[in-house]
Amino acid sequence: MIINILPSKKLTGLLILLLPFLFSCSALTGGSASNDPNVIAQQQQVDYLEQELEAQKRRTDEAEQLYKRERDLLDAKKSELKAAERLLKVYRDQAK
Repeated sequence: MIINILPSKKLTGLLILLLPFLFSCSALTGGSASNDPNVIAQQQQVDYLEQELEAQKRRTDEAEQLYKRERDLLDAKKSELKAAERLLKVYRDQAK
């Protein structure tokens, strides 16, 4: 009997409570096949949109990484410009 195999009564109780949930989830996620053309078409549409969503997430992540790199480069260029301007001021003051 499965109950004797499990290490604790708490785990057994938890398993008993979760089994109906697990079976109902498998039925909702396509555990049973349908020959209905509407169901098949809608499932294909859902699958396609899920793939599109994942692809868009990847592109968004890549764009965010590029934005951060470009922003860091811009900040570095601003710092370089400020340093060059300070040096120019020093040279001008020395030239007076």
